[in-house]
Amino acid sequence: MKLTFNRFLGAVALISGICGPVRAAEPDAAELLRGMSAKLASAPGFQFKAVREIDASLLEGRDVAEKAKVSVAVSRPGKLAATSESKTGSRRIVADGATLSLLDVESNYHAVLPMRTDIDGLVAKLDRTYGFTPPLAEFVVSDPAAKMRGHAQTVTYLGRAKDGGFLGLGGVACHRIGLSGPVADAELWIGVADQLPRRLVATFKRDGQPQVRVRFKGWQLGVPAASQFAFVPPSGSEKIEMLSTAEMEAAAKR
Repeated sequence: MKLTFNRFLGAVALISGICGPVRAAEPDAAELLRGMSAKLASAPGFQFKAVREIDASLLEGRDVAEKAKVSVAVSRPGKLAATSESKTGSRRIVADGATLSLLDVESNYHAVLPMRTDIDGLVAKLDRTYGFTPPLAEFVVSDPAAKMRGHAQTVTYLGRAKDGGFLGLGGVACHRIGLSGPVADAELWIGVADQLPRRLVATFKRDGQPQVRVRFKGWQLGVPAASQFAFVPPSGSEKIEMLSTAEMEAAAKR
């Protein structure tokens, strides 16, 4: 049978398709998120630092964005220490598994609450009763992936990028994951080699599309020194009562 020109082209196309380069399968974003979560959850302890920026419209009663240096230490199941320092002040939270201590450095006031629970229980109770959570709490609970998926309807893979470095050199190779929800869309960067969070940008679906931006650094896996979870009030610090959200609302109505 004579090989016609059209058949020749078809044969070439078929051979090219068989022998050509095969594109690697795209990583599963949900699996990458679960891997990061498992890495943090399985560690008996860890500590990290971060720079967190919050646009002004996300801060009640503020007209200026906040940039804070955050440090966090965790010893599972129930110990947590977190410090946030910004131009508006410095605050420290220390939980030792039995009590929770809070310090406002500028005013030198502190409060101590009974809090015999694990870190998950601590975060939930503070949110439910007092209307706040420790900084970057979603990364210290026992299942960070579930916490994030609770706010996201879809999880997608956005590709790779490098965190840090200079002029394209160095830096940490990261997977970029998109989490889309009804309130905000977020982009999370996870280290390819170590599965640890490197960046988080959450863009809220409201006028101006305000953001929360977080850069993580200084990750150390391992139980931090016990001294980090021992709260000692500064000299002259005044102990005050901490009111719940319900108590503050009731007092405002009187």
